[in-house]
Amino acid sequence: MNLHMAPGRWTPLDSGLWTPLDSGHWTLDTGLIYIIAPVQPTPSPDRPDEPLYEAFYRLREQPFSLTTDPRFLYLSAAHRHAFDELLTGLRRHEGMLLLTGDTGTGKTTLCRAVIDALGQRAFSALILNPYMTDAEVLRTILRDFGLVTRDDIRNGAFARADQPQLLDTLEEFLRSLVPLNSYAVVIIDEAQSLSAKVLDQIRVLGSMEMDGRRLLQIVLVGQPSLVETLQSDAMRALADRISRRMSLPPLPDRDIDAYVRHRLAIAGGKSTVTFGDDAIARVADLSDGLPRRINLLCDRALELGRTAGVTTITAGMISHAAKAIAGAAVAAPEPVAPPRAASRASLLVPALANDFLPEPPALDDPASMARPPISDEVFRELDFTLSAEPAAFDRNLELIMDTPPPKSWGAFWIGLGVAAALVAVGTYVAVRLGWIRL
Repeated sequence: MNLHMAPGRWTPLDSGLWTPLDSGHWTLDTGLIYIIAPVQPTPSPDRPDEPLYEAFYRLREQPFSLTTDPRFLYLSAAHRHAFDELLTGLRRHEGMLLLTGDTGTGKTTLCRAVIDALGQRAFSALILNPYMTDAEVLRTILRDFGLVTRDDIRNGAFARADQPQLLDTLEEFLRSLVPLNSYAVVIIDEAQSLSAKVLDQIRVLGSMEMDGRRLLQIVLVGQPSLVETLQSDAMRALADRISRRMSLPPLPDRDIDAYVRHRLAIAGGKSTVTFGDDAIARVADLSDGLPRRINLLCDRALELGRTAGVTTITAGMISHAAKAIAGAAVAAPEPVAPPRAASRASLLVPALANDFLPEPPALDDPASMARPPISDEVFRELDFTLSAEPAAFDRNLELIMDTPPPKSWGAFWIGLGVAAALVAVGTYVAVRLGWIRL
């Protein structure tokens, strides 16, 4: 009977003797030796002062945040096409661009990544509130370009400036950028909710030019209904100025696993936590391929994984997360108790015992795969924390001695005697050095 020590729990394996599997994981095939490996503490859901799952999974930051951080942008085929089209249009100083997609497809994150790709010569403004007036839009652009401060807008001269004065200030700044070959980009999010008056103001801004070059480049970002709005007769003058039109569909199922792994890798969790294939399939079913929904599900599932003390997220956790997000009353998963800590003496035994215990039977030789020297029933009764509780050694030995050995297991009893002697010596040394107290 072999054991595998994983963070927070014991599970059976089929091969190996003191074999390192990966960081913090070992196998063993004797009930007398206890190996200690680094184990993450199991957090408690009712202890808010304990580390969040970022600490549990050794992440640098939250991998599935709903913020529009361009570092986390995953470029599917459709996202790559939209990214390239936007970047090309802006580098060519085209005046009006259009990006549409359902809510949560990553439109704003994509636009931020494009602005970053333009470099330090790009001035950008982001309009997130589609219910501003035309004058408020101008003030926000001036503020984001760094021409005025918030206090200037609230209490200074710009608080009382009318629309022509704001336009003159903006145009003067834009003209100063031409000799520098810089970019001035305005991204207007949720553009499908803009009023007709503000849309006409945007048309005016997009028409400003100098020496045959557009002074301001505008990216209209919105849901698919924005396309229908621009097809109306009232919006024809604006629609005719749009030089490039891109659309972001949901992620296909084949990209969801790569999307999850990409975000985990950016956050530093490439090898500390994984989503099983069944979990990825469940995410695909529940999210419809929308990155925002994927982020919500995976973020909540990591919290559940932290509570359970596991490093592999399962389909059940994804379903549990979906119910929790929907507001359904669900019970938190029970945490898996970690193994009890052993004394330093128990850490000395494995390295020494490895030289004396018999080799395990060859896996490719069926004749050597005899039954284990200890039955499963006896094995489950053994207490592995030998050096921490000396009395447990006597009880283990008594249980093992009561098990009749196979005739061909003489080497086992020799190794058993050596191991028992090593445990006794290790315990004696630990007591003398004060490492443990009996």
